[in-house]
Amino acid sequence: MKTLTQEYIKTLLPHRADNSHKLTFGHVLNIAGSINYRGAAYLSSIAALRVGAGYVTLASSPGVCQSVCALTPNIVMHPLLTRPIMYAEINPNIVESISIELQSIDTESIDEKAVMQLSDQLQQATVITVGSGLSIAQSKDQFNNPINSQHGMAVAEGNHGFFFALLTTLQTCTQTVIFDADALNFISHLLHKSAGLHQPALTLPNHSIITPHPKELARLLNIDVHDIQADRTHYAIIAAKQLHSIVVLKGKDSVITDGEYTFINPTGSSALAKAGSGDVLTGIIGGFCAQGLSPLNAACLGVYLHGLSGDLAAEELTQYGVLANDLIHFIPKAIKSLLQQ
Repeated sequence: MKTLTQEYIKTLLPHRADNSHKLTFGHVLNIAGSINYRGAAYLSSIAALRVGAGYVTLASSPGVCQSVCALTPNIVMHPLLTRPIMYAEINPNIVESISIELQSIDTESIDEKAVMQLSDQLQQATVITVGSGLSIAQSKDQFNNPINSQHGMAVAEGNHGFFFALLTTLQTCTQTVIFDADALNFISHLLHKSAGLHQPALTLPNHSIITPHPKELARLLNIDVHDIQADRTHYAIIAAKQLHSIVVLKGKDSVITDGEYTFINPTGSSALAKAGSGDVLTGIIGGFCAQGLSPLNAACLGVYLHGLSGDLAAEELTQYGVLANDLIHFIPKAIKSLLQQ
């Protein structure tokens, strides 16, 4: 087990050839975002560009793509097919009440058929990032109101069907795939459901990276989060071996391991304890993978630089005031500080 040093991290920075074009520095396919987590799609996409990736495509629902497009012109949008909401035989006397209910429906659930839309993108991408704000768990569009069932209303059911179809497709993927956030929670569900039904064990694509926080790792290993925190390195290594993946266990002194080589990251502080910070990290790691770094080296460089960006932001904004969006603006300053050493 080694602590990452600035000298070592500097050697990992990918070379920027003068004779180059955008695809020289890789194509990130980011499958992210949902109706309530549009910002996660933006943060994870733009972070990959900030560390030098040449091309980022965001694959998400049309509403998420529209929202992110309004924030930046730098990301290529790939809107995906969403599940229709169908209703019939509505009693005119209760239309107003149903309209009120419809305002809370997740109309942006991605249809599992959307995986077919991604066929070309999955082949063309240098690296694939999945899960930031994707809201794969059952969405809050379950209606127990008898009005809805009485009048034949069918609603979208979240992105879990889409993710299952996507994970099946990714089994034969040769690129690095980075799983974050709700993708990890769904993988946990599949792992333990398969074990209970004596089904074949779930396998992740080769060259996968997972980026859990302690509670997500606890779900993956089906143990208590307090056990994880009591011996973070031990359980990160166990997860890496069981899932045959690079594990980035987030938190103070983040652990990066492939099960054989293990590194501890010294950068970062409570400034990073804000919603969206993990989405930025996913984008950073994806951006470095796109530029040709190995999954382990991309994870080490990404985690260190993410923490350093937070440290530099905190110097100016205090640890209280740093937002995830601020990290995006401090990434170039963090890279500059490494290059000047």
